[in-house]
Amino acid sequence: MTGNSVTIRTTTRDDFADLMTLWNDGRVMQWVGFPNGFGYDVEKIGKWFEKLQSQPHRHHFVVYADGVGFCGEVYYVVEQKYRRAELDIKFVPAAQGQGLAADALQTLIRHVFEIEKEVDVVWTEPRQDNSASRKLYTRCGLTAQPRPSDLEPFESYWALSRENWRALLQS
Repeated sequence: MTGNSVTIRTTTRDDFADLMTLWNDGRVMQWVGFPNGFGYDVEKIGKWFEKLQSQPHRHHFVVYADGVGFCGEVYYVVEQKYRRAELDIKFVPAAQGQGLAADALQTLIRHVFEIEKEVDVVWTEPRQDNSASRKLYTRCGLTAQPRPSDLEPFESYWALSRENWRALLQS
């Protein structure tokens, strides 16, 4: 997949070193509850990757940009029963604040809605104290919505419907 400034490709074993750097960086992972990073090593990431490969509803990608190299990851999980897909994005600090994350997330959303015909909504759950992620999601068309009752309790639920995504493309 390509955006305006980013290239996104399916994660392979060759990406382990970059992903471990991302996941072990507390500046990135503090927003998901790990202020010291995940503490992943080659063994842990190998197990994660094997599990990922066995779950066809999960899709993990790495993001690159000219002049930056490895930017981070994007990910989605199809929840077929509820016709939605959960999104996630994490970027290394050197790639933040340049519009690359918005390009990557918009590219991922386009991919989900073009490829996953059974998905009607994409969603995420940014923390209240992560204003940067909320700005990113707003820029990509997601808005705060009532949290579906089937999800575990959490402080937020932001979503974008396929219908609203199409309207954004035409505006």
